[in-house]
Amino acid sequence: MRFLFVVDLHGDEESYETALLVAREGGAAAVVNGGDLLTHGLRNAFAGQRAFLRWLRGHWSAARDAGLANFAMFGNDDARALVGELDAMAVDGLVTRLDGGGWIDLPGSGSDRTGAGGWTVLGFPWVPDPPFRLKDWCRHDDRARRSPPQFGTPLFSTPSGLVDAEADALARLPTIEDELAALPAPPDRARAILVAHGPPAGIGLGTTGDRRDVGSQASARYLERSGFPLSLHGHIHESPHVTGRWWGRLGRTVCVNPGAMERPPWVLVDLDARTLEHRTLGATTF
Repeated sequence: MRFLFVVDLHGDEESYETALLVAREGGAAAVVNGGDLLTHGLRNAFAGQRAFLRWLRGHWSAARDAGLANFAMFGNDDARALVGELDAMAVDGLVTRLDGGGWIDLPGSGSDRTGAGGWTVLGFPWVPDPPFRLKDWCRHDDRARRSPPQFGTPLFSTPSGLVDAEADALARLPTIEDELAALPAPPDRARAILVAHGPPAGIGLGTTGDRRDVGSQASARYLERSGFPLSLHGHIHESPHVTGRWWGRLGRTVCVNPGAMERPPWVLVDLDARTLEHRTLGATTF
């Protein structure tokens, strides 16, 4: 079974269409989108993001008609108040929400000869608080780590639009460490894939253009002990081009960030051959 992993498409229609073609030509059964689905924007974000969700409904309908399953979740640039529209598309059978609360079977992964069952996937949209203003999917990494200097007043989305937030609003919310601790255990750790929008710290997947590692230390600790064979990430677009690394290892887990300096970023995952093929940066096993 193969699937195409994409992330950080940010409402670029051409990237979505190209990814669909790559998935079909690569023999994929599904496209797994790791977040930042929608167009950029702040005060006018709702109008643009809502309009793109209408376009996305048609795109996912075409993908389904072509025999491809769609899996997706929001990322830190996507207004959380619009997630109900993603849920509505899930009800209509166009997409499966990755962060719906439980581990999800991947189509076509089947059962192996030992009876261990198929592969499952779980989404985790939270990222360590960045300097960007929208905080819907942001958390402090752990109780010891706090926010960097900010570019402006923090914002949260509401059904009526974006509103200013108190400067210490995140201090009253669970940390990424807390959110990870609350995740359910997978049916089979040896066939589980975590799709976390933010990359882990320490292995060259969360490095900014000025060479700061802004990956999640809590995620790195979690993955180190998880026993999962694979985790898929995004969020820090330039990291592979700064560090030269699009994958790294934490314990038994191979972690991937394809980057987003080239559109669309993608990695073709073959669960039978246990291979990963990056669009431009080569291939590896997991």
